[in-house]
This record gives sequence, C-alpha cells and structure tokens, in this order.
Amino acid sequence: MASITELKKQIDLHDLANRLGLERPAGDGNYRSPHHDDKSPSLSIYDDGKRWKDFSSDEGGTCIDLVMYLEGCEVGDALKRLHELYSIPFDKPENNTPKRDFSKAEYIANRCFDNTVPAKDYLCGRGIAEEVVDQAINARMVGYNEWHSPSKDPHSIGYGGPAAAFIVRTLNPGHVAAVDLRYIDPELNGGIKTQTQGEKSGVPWVGNPQAFKKAETVYLVESAINALSIDTCDMTKIAAVSLRGTGNAASMDLRFLQGKRVVICMDADDADDYNKRPGPEAGWRLHERLTAMNIAAHMVEQLDWYERGYNDVNDLLQAEDKYVVIDFLKKIEQCPIAGMIGGQKHYPGRPRVFLPIHDLSRYWQYRAKEDFTTMVSVKTDKDGQEHEEAQDLCAFRIAAISRVTIAGPNAAIHGGEDAAPQVQFAVTAQLARHGNQLVRRVFEDDKLHNIDQWAKFGSVFNRAAFMRLVSILERATHIGARKATNLVGIGWQDGAPVLNEGPDCYFSDPKAQCPYHNLLFPSGAREDARQVVMAYHKTMKDNAATLLLVWALGGHLKAWLGFWPHMILQAEKGSGKTTLLMRLTSSLAFALKSGQSLNTEWRLLTSVSHTTHPVAWEEISARRADVIAKAVSLLQEAYNATVTQRGSAMLEYLVCAPVLLAGEDVPVDSLIGKTVRSDISGKKGDLIKTTLPRFPVLEWLKFLVELSRDRVESLYEGALDYAQKHCLADISDAGADRIVRNYAGLMMCWRLLEEFAGIPKDQLGFVADCIAEMNLHVKETKADRQPWVWILQTIFGEISNGNFRFPCKFMMYRTLEKDAPVLLIRCTHMMQHISNTMSLRATYDNLPVKSDRILKKMLIRAGVVLKSRVDTVINNRREDHMLALDLNKLNEYALYVSQPEDEHLEGLVDAS
Repeated sequence: MASITELKKQIDLHDLANRLGLERPAGDGNYRSPHHDDKSPSLSIYDDGKRWKDFSSDEGGTCIDLVMYLEGCEVGDALKRLHELYSIPFDKPENNTPKRDFSKAEYIANRCFDNTVPAKDYLCGRGIAEEVVDQAINARMVGYNEWHSPSKDPHSIGYGGPAAAFIVRTLNPGHVAAVDLRYIDPELNGGIKTQTQGEKSGVPWVGNPQAFKKAETVYLVESAINALSIDTCDMTKIAAVSLRGTGNAASMDLRFLQGKRVVICMDADDADDYNKRPGPEAGWRLHERLTAMNIAAHMVEQLDWYERGYNDVNDLLQAEDKYVVIDFLKKIEQCPIAGMIGGQKHYPGRPRVFLPIHDLSRYWQYRAKEDFTTMVSVKTDKDGQEHEEAQDLCAFRIAAISRVTIAGPNAAIHGGEDAAPQVQFAVTAQLARHGNQLVRRVFEDDKLHNIDQWAKFGSVFNRAAFMRLVSILERATHIGARKATNLVGIGWQDGAPVLNEGPDCYFSDPKAQCPYHNLLFPSGAREDARQVVMAYHKTMKDNAATLLLVWALGGHLKAWLGFWPHMILQAEKGSGKTTLLMRLTSSLAFALKSGQSLNTEWRLLTSVSHTTHPVAWEEISARRADVIAKAVSLLQEAYNATVTQRGSAMLEYLVCAPVLLAGEDVPVDSLIGKTVRSDISGKKGDLIKTTLPRFPVLEWLKFLVELSRDRVESLYEGALDYAQKHCLADISDAGADRIVRNYAGLMMCWRLLEEFAGIPKDQLGFVADCIAEMNLHVKETKADRQPWVWILQTIFGEISNGNFRFPCKFMMYRTLEKDAPVLLIRCTHMMQHISNTMSLRATYDNLPVKSDRILKKMLIRAGVVLKSRVDTVINNRREDHMLALDLNKLNEYALYVSQPEDEHLEGLVDAS
C-alpha cells in the first residue's frame, strides 16, 4: 500500500474531485459543497491541486481528507478508496502480525451491505433525512439484513426477517463489536422488535464518526434511530450517540466523552407498577457517572414530552417539524438536582430525592444554568400582579455534592482490612473559565459550610441564599456516594485490587499531594503494546532500553509484591539518554522532573506521593548535598510505602512512587540494595520514531487488576528461584540477595508483558540480558552496598588528612603463615569522630548505622577483622580492646589509607 505521503504527492485534487462526482458549474473556479444547497460554489482547490477548503463549513485538507469529507469514512477506508480509484496495488504488510479471525458479528456485518435500499426506505419512512442515512451507510454504520431461521415458522420468536442493521464498532480501531437488528415487521419475529448479534453492552453506536470527533456537544440517547433523528436536525457541532439500551447507562466506559458537553436525552417513559421510569432513571445514573468523571452533563427537560405523549426523539421528529425538535432538544433542565423539577409541575413516578417540606418550599426558587446559578423571588407590582424576579446567586453551577469514603493509606497500598477510612465530600462545579471540564474540590465535613472554601470556585453574590442552597443539596449527598482509594495506579479497596486514574482520586490538595492528580493513562489497542516493545528492543543493544520500559510498567505490581525498586539509568555524554527519556515519558505518560524542580524537600515529597506510576528525576547529582541526602531518604521510604503528614494542616502523603534516576553519576550509594539499573553507554540502535503509538497503559493496568494474588506470588517465586540459581554472589550475602529480588521482579513483569503483548516466550532474550545486568550490578557494588564501607571511607580520609584525633596505630600482624598489615582502632572512636566533627555532621545524619556495637558486628561478619581484641601502647599510653583491621582485605573493597612505610611498622605477634 502506498504511504500517505506518496498519495498526497501523486494525486491531483481536481482529478479526484471529478472522479468523486463534485459539481463545478463554470468549468473552472470553485466546486459546489456536497453537503448542502450551495448556490454559490464554495469548495476551493489550491496549492497546485494539493489542498482544498470548503468555506461554507470551514473543512479542508488533503486528498485523504476530501474522501473522508465526501463519503463519511475513516482514514483507513479513505486510503483503500484512493487505491481503488487510481488502481494502486495493495502491498503485503511488512510485519508478521497474524491476521485476526473474523467474529460472527463481523461476518454478519459484511453481508449487511449487499443491498441497503430497504433499510434506507425504512429509516426515511420514520422521518430521518435521506442524506443522514446515506452518510451512515457510507460510513458502514447502517445496513440491511433479511436472514430468517429455516427451522422456525413466521410469526414465532426467533424467526427473524427483514431488519435495519446498525453496525456497532469500537471507537478505536473500529472493529465490528456487534450488529443491532431493528425488525421492519416485528410480528414476523414473534413481536420482538430488536435483536443483537455480538456484544450487547460496553460499546456505543455512532452514526457519523467524523461528526462525533468534531462535535462540541454530544446527545446521549437510547437507540440508533433516535441518534439518527438528532443527526437529521443538522445542528452545528452536535453529534448523537446511542447507548443501545438503558442497561449500558451503568456499565459503559464513558471516557470517550472527555472534553465534550454532554446532554442526556433518554426515553420519556411513564412510571411502571413499581413507580419507576427506566429511561429517566438511566439518565440519572449517566449524569451521576459523568459528573464523577468531571464531564459537564445536562438533562433535557421533558415535561412537555409527557404532556404531548412523546416517548423519544423519533416520535417527536415524526410528529413535528425539525425546528420544533431542535427547540425541544435545547430546553435543558435548570433544577439544582438533575432530574428533579421544582415547583408545581413535576415528573411522574418517584422523585430522585426526598425533600422535606421546608426544603421543597425553597428548592423551586433556584435556577442552575450551565455555569451560573440564579434564584427567583415572587414580587407584586403596583397593579397587584405577581411576577418572578431573578437575582444572581453565584458565578458557577454546583453539579454535585457527593459523600466519599476514602480508604486509609495503608489499606490502599497493602490491602487487608481498612482500619482508618475517612469520610469527605466531593464538590463538583462548572465554571465559565473551564468550559465543559468540571472542577472538583474535596471538602472536610466541618468546611462544607465555609463560604471561603466555596469562593475558590468563583464569586458568591448572595451568601445567605447560597448557603441555604447548600443545605438543600446536603439531602442529595447519597447521589454519587462512593468509596475511593487515593492512589493513582493500582491499589486496594475492600480487599480487591482497583485501578485508579487521577480523576478517580479525592485529594484535599491535589497539586501538592500527587504529581498525577489529573492523569488519564494512555489507552489503545493491545496490538500497539507489541509494536512499542519491539521499538524499545531495537533502540538499544542488550535490551538496555527494554529494561527501562519493563521497570516502568512493573511499578504497579507493588500492590502485590509490597515493594518495587528504583531504576538507575547510567549513560555517558552522547549516549542518547535525553532522547530515550523523552520517548519513554511520551510512551507511558510519566512525569520527568528536572533538577531545578527538586531543590527543596517539599518538592521532592510532592513528586513521589500517592502513585505507583513511575517518576523520573534528572541529574539529581547536580543538586546540593543536603538536597541529595533528603532525596535518598525519600527514596528509601518509597521502595515500599510510607505514610507521612506535613504542614500545619497535617496534610497526608503516601510516599510510594518508583523513581527513575538519570544521569552520568547517581550518588545514591546507600540505596544500592533498593535499585536496579541499566547502562546505555555505547549501545545505540535504531532511533524510536515519533510516530510510534503510545503504550496502552490503561489496558495493561486492567490486565494486571484481573490477576490474583496467588498467581502473582507464584510467578514471582519462579522468577526469584531462577535468578538465585544464576546469581554469582554467595547465598549468604544479604545485600546481593536484595538486588536479586529486585531483578526477579523485573523478570516476573516481563513474563506478564509477554502474555499481554502476545510476544513468544524468550524471543527477545530479555531474561538473559536481565541476569547479566543483575550479576554485573552485584559484582560492582559489593563494597558500595555495605554501610561499614561508607564509615571506613570517611575515617580513612580523616586519618590520611591528619584530622583523626583518637588513638590508632598501624602494625604488622605476624603469624607462622603470613605477615599482614593491620590498623588498630576502636569502633567507638570512629563513631564519635564522625558525630562530633562539624564538617561530617551531614554524613553522620545520613548514615543508616549510628551504633559502634552494630559497626563492630558488621566488620567481623565481613571478615576484615584479624583480631577482635588487641592491647598495645600508643603515644606512651596503654590502649586496650582495639580492633585489628586487615588492610589487605580492606583493599578488596577499594578502601585505602595513608600509612607508614613497612620497615617502620612494629610487629604484632599472634599469641595463638
């Protein structure tokens, strides 16, 4: 298949316009716009036939955009159409991805386009505009099915018969998920009007995908016929979406509506025997869910629908002119509680909220506009006539006040019974300055009636009347009441793993408490995961970049493992570190913090709180020593999870984010046992293209959430057993064992990633490269990971500089087998020197070991003590209970100290 760039170069738009049947009245100049009565031609082709623009609709673009504009299709279909029009052969795909088998729904859908005329006649007969039906057919969203069961008699349930077929496609990548059949003669099918082949829930139906993408307002309706009825009204930048039944109101993923203004228009059902109305109550549920997602949602006022006997939009369209339908659709409820009208008129059936008479008598006065609120009062003029007078109340609309029970931080990260839940109130409001994006703040119970807190949303013009409205809305806090976990990523709630994005959390101070308070994880097809993994595999040799990708994706496994290591990215100048970091942050949408933004402890804390999604710190080595010390301390806490409270308000922080430390030098010696690493120096491969799709992180997290604790533990034990068998360190080395456990976590994550992305086991050699990096890490950090080494490094430096004032002495330790130089010194004196020397105070504060007794045990266990008690004379004074440290053994740990020449050393004879 020719590339998009090649098609744009090869195709002349004038020729394409002729092939597609565009009308050009004068033989030259502009073409007529295809979508309306264009008396004065307004579609212009310019730039030597490479660009076009329709000035009547402000659409334009290239040859691909023109096909999409004329035929209402997607990019893929437009490319195929151009290949057919110009007889350009289709090449075989370059990748070896196996072809996806057609589902039953796809097979049925393909047969629905053989003859679409009966479906078109049926829909047009219901008042739907012919051009709207044609657009839906061209977009392959509407077809015709006439299958019937050969084993059943006509007029029996399941017989089938002629039906309009509505093809339900996933929004991305557009695969057929289901076919909804609307029988033209339901009696032939035993009185059953509809039937679905394929997925019955979870996927909406959109008649005009292109219009939906450009729409600013989206109407949600129950059926595809109602959606087409709204499309018939031809309202500017407005699209309609069918939920395909009231059941989807509670189950459908509504994130595809982010950034849109949503208007809910369910069927105006009458009350049933239980005083319930399925359509309106499904609308209540939709409004509740959309508001919780910070999507501006409104409901059509349907009092007139009940009075005139209209049940849905199509009933209205068949009985009225389309302009009357537009008026009905644009009449939005203005009541403070959606779905509950105030005043003398009210909907049939049960009310959404029970209000006592003293609240109900005031409720009708309040009018909630889209982003403004007023109240009315009844005034009597001098003629004795009563009339309503509106007054401004506040410069925003309260969309909801909902009660939220927030899980305690320990239960959120570790699971188990929640012993410290908190009850707070989520207040969601619509403000003019934020458009269709709702703004949410979390109020503590005692601040719900604090007017200063409300003033943060916007101006409150009548404070007394406003607080009266708040007291009424308190009756509705059960609407949208929910349990929540303040952890972006994967945490625990009620004993089960739960996936949270930024808007799913309820922070008192979002910007301060979590770097991802507004994060929506990248989403896409699972097929993209394999493409991303292969790109990272090729960009650096030895899977150096793949290690970073796996580490970043595995941070969310902390919910099961209880820990996750930090990552050290080592790179020389020119190794491609910055480019790789940019690609990685783009692929996974994680935050990259520059060194300048990490200059205080508070900034460090806010960057690693309340999330299991990774965070990157760049060039931390360039910060001041005190900043580095505080950073290392926070990283120690974040390896597992630690709860802390800061400030006068005792704001809660859950320190748990895995951190990527990038730079030529990462000074975190005390953190060696809690890190994994990857060195990309000299390993450059193919550059990752900017067109690479983002990794489907959301789908990956959904995959992880379905894992049981037993399976994760079993996978980890298998990976750990394999890593321990291939580790070069002795099994008794506790520091090495922790490093091995960290790399075992990476290998376990890789096995899960292979399963998720459909990568054949061991195809990319990741496990072998991971083991090699692990052993190199263990070997090179043998000294660095021991606290006693850091202490002796400091003391030896002080001795070499002549600053160590306590007694010490170099001698030769002589036995029958060998002579070994030793240093006689006391552990007590070493710790006293570090703690009492002003220049070493910061070093002492950051030491994990501060006891001379523990230091002595470490030295003996490390095998560097030749004799644990030596009595000698130093400076004419007898010194008892000195340690004899083997200097040759210490040299193996890269510990060196200035000492006298060998011939001047006194001898210490082993009495044994």
